[in-house]
Formats: sequence, C-alpha cells, structure tokens
Amino acid sequence: MGIDLCLYLKIYVYSTLSIEKEYIFAVKSDSEMGKISEKVGVQQLVESFYQHGVKYIVFSPGSRNAPLVVSFANDERFKCFVIPDERSAAFYALGMAEQSNSPVAVMCTSGSALLNYYPAVSESFYRNIPLVVVSADRPSEWTDQGDGQTIRQENVFQNHICAASRLFESPQSKDQKWFNKRSIDEVMNTAKSLKGGPVHLNFPFSEPLYATLDADKAAKEFPQKTTELFALNAQLTSVQKEHLRNVWNSSAKKMILCGQMPKNAFLNEQLKNLASDKSVAVVVENTSNLQDRSFVHCIDRTITSFLDEDPELYQPDLLITIGGAVISKKIKSYLRKYQAKNHWKIGEEFQFMDTFQSLTNSIPMQPNHFFDVLLEEGFSRNNSRYGEQWKQLDYLVQGNHLDYLETIPYSDLSVFNLILDTIPDQSDLHLSNSSVIRYAQLFDPIKSVSYFCNRGTSGIDGSTSTAIGNAIVGENKLHTFITGDISFFYDSNAFWNHHVPSNFRVFLINNGGGGIFNIIPGPQTTPNGDEFFVAKHNFSAQSICEAFNVNYYAANSMEEIDNQLDAFYAIQSNDRPAVIEIFTDGELSSKVLADYFEKTKVKNAPVLEL
Repeated sequence: MGIDLCLYLKIYVYSTLSIEKEYIFAVKSDSEMGKISEKVGVQQLVESFYQHGVKYIVFSPGSRNAPLVVSFANDERFKCFVIPDERSAAFYALGMAEQSNSPVAVMCTSGSALLNYYPAVSESFYRNIPLVVVSADRPSEWTDQGDGQTIRQENVFQNHICAASRLFESPQSKDQKWFNKRSIDEVMNTAKSLKGGPVHLNFPFSEPLYATLDADKAAKEFPQKTTELFALNAQLTSVQKEHLRNVWNSSAKKMILCGQMPKNAFLNEQLKNLASDKSVAVVVENTSNLQDRSFVHCIDRTITSFLDEDPELYQPDLLITIGGAVISKKIKSYLRKYQAKNHWKIGEEFQFMDTFQSLTNSIPMQPNHFFDVLLEEGFSRNNSRYGEQWKQLDYLVQGNHLDYLETIPYSDLSVFNLILDTIPDQSDLHLSNSSVIRYAQLFDPIKSVSYFCNRGTSGIDGSTSTAIGNAIVGENKLHTFITGDISFFYDSNAFWNHHVPSNFRVFLINNGGGGIFNIIPGPQTTPNGDEFFVAKHNFSAQSICEAFNVNYYAANSMEEIDNQLDAFYAIQSNDRPAVIEIFTDGELSSKVLADYFEKTKVKNAPVLEL
C-alpha cells in the first residue's frame, strides 16, 4: 500500500528542463564551445567514449586532469558533473551506471585522489557494474622522485579491476595512435560485457595542461570505428542436458535461491512457472527484485522456525543459485551445514564462487536461457511436496509476523513497518547496509518497487552517494533512501555538490549508533561494545542538512512521522531533496528484534508427506 495517489502524481510532475539546469555545467560562452585539449590522446578518448555509448562523466576537481575537463565539459554529447569528494564521486558514478545500465566515467587528478575511488571500484567489481575510472597522472619519469601529487598509479586497482591500460597523451606514431584506440576499445568492451565491471585508464599528462584547439579540427583528424565484442549465449550440449535432466529428475527436493539482481519480468514468469512445481522452492530476497505469492520472500523470518527443530526436513537435494549477493546469514550458514547433494551456479560472473561449499556445476549461462532448458519436456514435475512445505511455513510465519507488529512499542521495527507502507508504487527504494538492509528483509516486498543496495562489498561507505547517482539518472521517478545514522554521517559529503536532485527522499533512522552491533552476537559480550563497536553518540543530522540546503524534518514517535509524511513526500517549495530524521532507542530496538524472532516462530508446524 503506497501513499495517496493524488500526492503520488504530484511527486512525479518534475520538469525535465529544471532538472537539466540543476545538474549540467553552467552554459558556456561561444568562445568556450567546441574546444578540446590539444593532446591527441585525449581527443581519441573523447571520440571513443562517444562511440562506446558513454553519456555521463563525473569529475573530481583538480588541475592535472584539466585536459580531460576542457574536452568533455565543452562537448554537448556528454553530461558532466562535479563532485568534490572523490570517494563520493566514484559512488555517484556507480549509481548512475547502475540506473542507466551503461558505462559511466569518473575522472580525477593525480595522486591520492585516485585511491579514494577504491571503495566504489571494489563494489563495482563484485556487482559487475561498468564503472570507468580515468585518472590523470604525472609523467612516469617523475614517479618516486619527490614531485607533488605523484604516486604509483599504474595497476593501483589490480586486485579489483577487470581491465586497465596506460595511454599515450601525445602519440607520436601511427602505431602509438593504434595502441591508444585498441586499448580503449578493449577496456570499454570489458566493462560492458556480461561479466564486466570496473576498468581503469591511466593518463600521464605533461604541462601545458590547458591548451585547446577547435574540436572540429580534431574530429576530422580522427574518424574512428570502434571494435565491438559480440556477446554470445552459451548453449548446452545434448550430453550436458542429459546430465542436468538426470540430476533434476532424481532430486525430490529442489531449491532455487536468488541473490541480488535488477528487475527481470521474463525471469519472474519463468520462476513462477517453476514454483508451480510442488517439489521446487523459489527463495528470494527483496534485493532479488522478484515477486510472486508462490515465492518465499522473507528468508530470515521463515528459517528461524525450523533451525532448531527440523533442519533436515528443509534441506534441498538440488540447490540452484542465480544472481549476486545473498543477504541472509542464516540461509548461508544453514546450507553450508546441511549441504545439497548437487549445487548448480548459473551465470557468467565469478563462475567458481562456492558460497555454500557444495558447488558441483558452474553453468555460464544467463538465467533466462538456463530456465528455458529446465522448462523443456523431460524434466519431471511434482515428485515431492518440498516447495509446498517451504511456502506453507512461510504463510504461517507471515501470520505471526503481522500479529506481533500489532503489539510492539515504538522502535526500529515499528518504524520500518510504517515507512515501508508509504513507499510509492513505481518508485525506487534504496537501502543502506548493516541493520537497515536486514530489517527490510523481514517485510514482504512492495509491489512494483525496485530495490537497490550496495551488497557487492556490503560496506556503509557510499550508500547515500550511490542512491543519489541513481536518482540523477532516473529523474522521472521518486527515489527513497532508508539509512542508519552511522551510514548517513559517514557519507554526508554526498550532499556537498550542486547535483542532488529534488526527486530524492531520505528516511534517516537515528538510534544513537551502529545498531547492527546490538543485533549480531559478540560485540555486547565485551566491555568495549558501546564505545568500539556500536560507537554510541548523540549527534543529529539537522546541521548537516542546513549546511547543504536539504529540507529537514524530525520525528520522535509514530504520530510525528505520520503527521509529516505528506509534507515530506510532496515537492519541496525550494525544489530540494528532503530528509526526515527519526529518533529511536537503540537498546530497546535490539530487544524488540530479538523478541520478534522468538514470537514469530511456528511451533509444531504440520509436516507434509514429501
């Protein structure tokens, strides 16, 4: 159930023109238009990026990257942004690439600026998002020679990069020009491939840095055709199909576990078809962006009911996994202890990732193509009631969940129950990590809403910046971000720029510290729990919002939240984003959550004859 439809419609009446004015560079004078760096390597990069479909460029301010700035910022084919904090800038670009499903470039000056991109690079690496890092560098002969802002930049991301190259700023020969072109083509094709991700182009620049010439002259000199990599769909041989068929037909209990992925309507229909087989349990999370009443959506609240009493009863014979990260620690621990006889991992990414320590077959196919095979004749159906048993337990726990929510005091859990009920249909919901993403998984998914979260590395650094990057590109819909206080303060520089759009709303749940460390076992058994793990504090976001001209609301009760929701969601009078800071008691909230898992357990659940 979303907010009132009339209010919902008001939210989306955004003027594209006004948003463009807000985030594109200031209008250039006639003398600035059509200029490009005199450095031939930069001219090649500009044309190659255009050919490869790069539309968005995020800059971190500096001087060594001036040849890149004067070239891209004065080219109307690109939309350019300036984000002063490099760490935030890289996450902005990550969010833009995620929302647009296309490569987005982030460009910085030389030195330590580049190192601040690393958190976003690693997130991009583990989520296969096409983030393109372009770093300006000092001439290589000055490395380790005491020159300012000069560090060892080549291969700095070597453990978390899909491709990298060093380009010539002024290629002197036909072969050097050819090297630049093919290097850019190779790097960009890698970024865009199905198992792609972050790439790095390092560009040493010598002075002068600001000299330009007319872009028309450069364009005539470089008529370019790019090299494109064809993506081909893998095909199974008849022998491989026969093997899969034999395993499938001999497995009475089959589980399809879905990790993080974008919405995929065709895949959703395929899984609905498979879930109609009573021997198949389709288990998803909100970040899987798969929704159907036949799926098991809330893993942690369901699995708690059988972990202590009947764990073997829910153990699969065959486990099929698709998508990226799985959030639930409970299901990971369970499937490592009660391993499936066969585990098929589907997808081209990280083909030997053995999360559940039971991998038997890695199948580098896209899930849509793989499930087409499973739906062929010869793959038996309904040879047990395993999937039906999972779903029955899920329904029973859901009833206990709803009953318990009627009894709880004001706490993090009650706040989530309220605010998740207000998320508008057809919008995007972004979640920060730690306790926020875990609370969200206890509630059934909101119909038509797309879920986003940085689960590649599961860090809190950059959650806000990534969400805003998504909101900039997805300008015609509302983007709501739910975050905790530590995540919000950690990434507060996300608001330190001129590009934060008016279609962005933030629910900030401030429980006075890192609530996750009140939830997980361990931290509070030490005398250092509150200071070194929870990091208890009494800070507020009000001054941060005032500093960055963000509309601020505050609430200390359910009534105060409810009374401000209409104003919070409505278009703000100053066309700026809005934050509502919700203050809760962290210790009480952790007790309520612990009680939740006890009170929602299903006692003596009926056991089906499998």
